[in-house]
Amino acid sequence: MTAGRGISAVAAVLVITAASAVFAQKSDVGISPQARKCIDSGLACLARTQNENGSWDTASYGAPTAVAALAGLAFMSDGHVPGRGKYGGNVSRALDYVLASAQPSGLLEYGSPHHAMYSQGFSTLFLAEAWGMAERADLKDKLKNAVDLIVRTQNREGGWRYEPKVADADISVTVCQIAALSAAANAGIAVPRETVDNAVEYLGRCARPDGGFSYQAGSGESGYPRSGGALFCYALTGNSKASQALRSIGYLLNNRNYRGRFYFYGQYYSAQAIHLAAPERWPDWYSFIANALAAKQAKDGSWSGEGEEKAECTAMAVLVLTIPNGYLPLYQR
Repeated sequence: MTAGRGISAVAAVLVITAASAVFAQKSDVGISPQARKCIDSGLACLARTQNENGSWDTASYGAPTAVAALAGLAFMSDGHVPGRGKYGGNVSRALDYVLASAQPSGLLEYGSPHHAMYSQGFSTLFLAEAWGMAERADLKDKLKNAVDLIVRTQNREGGWRYEPKVADADISVTVCQIAALSAAANAGIAVPRETVDNAVEYLGRCARPDGGFSYQAGSGESGYPRSGGALFCYALTGNSKASQALRSIGYLLNNRNYRGRFYFYGQYYSAQAIHLAAPERWPDWYSFIANALAAKQAKDGSWSGEGEEKAECTAMAVLVLTIPNGYLPLYQR
């Protein structure tokens, strides 16, 4: 398969594999006192609500590894790593929980089997970002097995769907896998060139003339949350200057007042996308989203949104607010 929509699939792989030699870069935007207060309150809330086994409960999906992974990443994004820092114990327990979920197939999942590939993507991302920070002998092998499962379940279109099998695809699950593969490549895990080529091509099939992206290839309207995710993946794969990526920047700027379903999911991806793909827009974007998140935070430090779980929303909000730290390798420019 060849890259579509003017995207350079060759460049995508080269950038990903070269990224393992690059360290996280601190943002040129500082964290305001207001944002700092929100971060501290959010992390304290996550720490209070973590179960002893390292998981977080949800209202609809039990205790999925996806939420444990996102919460672990939120702690790490503010400098707390496994066993070190104020919340080092929380990160370690989250990591233990995700690693304990590993199945011989490479699947990293507790919770809803119907949404297993979301857990796979976020959990693989978490393991990759923790690689080198955690003294866990089993981490690398389980990370590699998780990557192998993602690679072999990619469908003919280049995407992924909810379950770990070759079937149809949607852009939301696909974005999650691309981010995981990018982080794994940064950690030194081999990611096949063809897998990334085909995934980038799938993004192009979901592109819309207005700069947004549809849920599945060839049909549907643009949506803010998935469009942020698509641009983030263009940036991760070295394609932030492609024509569709440039249109997508405009789409996100024009729709940043989005307040609909999956709000935090959308802001999580869009903030990272603007930070990486449009750094000249980042200072204004960060100021805007930091104020918006501060207004939405509950007194207990949590965030919640339509269609999303509270711990998930809280972790994603913290991950947005801590981008200026530059502590996670995936935040590098």
